[in-house]
Amino acid sequence: MTTTLIVLLIITLLAMIFLPFSRALMKDRSELHENPMEKKFNILLTRINDLLMNGKGEVIKFKDDPRMLNLFDDNHANMIINLYYSTGSLTITLKYKYYHVELVKKMQFDNMRHAETFRQQDVANHFCEEASIAIRQHQIKINNERGLKDSAGEYIFGSQPSMEDSENPVDLVRGMYDKFSHDEKLAWVNVAQMIYTADGSPVEDFKNHPQFSDLLLNFQVNYSEAEKQRDQIGESGIISILDNGKKEDLIMRLMPVFPFVLDQTGPNEDRIEKFYSIFGRLGFTQEKIDNELEKMMLLMQHFGVS
Repeated sequence: MTTTLIVLLIITLLAMIFLPFSRALMKDRSELHENPMEKKFNILLTRINDLLMNGKGEVIKFKDDPRMLNLFDDNHANMIINLYYSTGSLTITLKYKYYHVELVKKMQFDNMRHAETFRQQDVANHFCEEASIAIRQHQIKINNERGLKDSAGEYIFGSQPSMEDSENPVDLVRGMYDKFSHDEKLAWVNVAQMIYTADGSPVEDFKNHPQFSDLLLNFQVNYSEAEKQRDQIGESGIISILDNGKKEDLIMRLMPVFPFVLDQTGPNEDRIEKFYSIFGRLGFTQEKIDNELEKMMLLMQHFGVS
């Protein structure tokens, strides 16, 4: 009797673990049947191709597995980039050979099932930046081991267009954020957290928010710096930094923090109250804010951002 109960318990636990996973895999197959990987992640692939392969890479699909593809360029025959999509997560792997010694750099990005323009751009930029650093370190290591003279910049991270000349909406947005001082950028990260946690949500939930990484990448700051600022000067100090008399470009102040007003059903009452309160302290009326939010929604629709 005891053995039977143990067996049933094990079967139940296995079912609890594997059934959700199986459903997620079935969802992957259905999703990729309607929207193949090269289309689903077209923005991301184009960005990686431009930065690491000078736009000359080609997508190589796997007939037996629609969840996987390679990016390869004959001009960079010592490098291949593999993308593997499973249960909403995307794993990107760089394989790079230098003097026949292989470097493998793997990064996993979660919450990619509904990744739109901004998310795909940020993931691609993050991966390419890390890959470039890894490649350079690998070259230096091999050169040192073989007693070879190091050729600085032998592999250089692909040049990115200037913020002003770029037609990429992500670059345009970051270019506008360049108007903010470093302290202001940190302050806006803290404002986003103050808004999100206004309903009692824990800070960890804020840090796990799908837009959290985009927030840091767009401002090009570290969360630890924002934490330090918040601990040192508190909410009143943060508001003081942002209350600099500049009333132009309200939309650029709303865009990074407004996503943190929302929960799964729409605007959260406690968060929206905090949102209006903070912007009110900065001298903006609710009517002005609502008008700018309407413009912001139209802008996001234009760029295909949801």
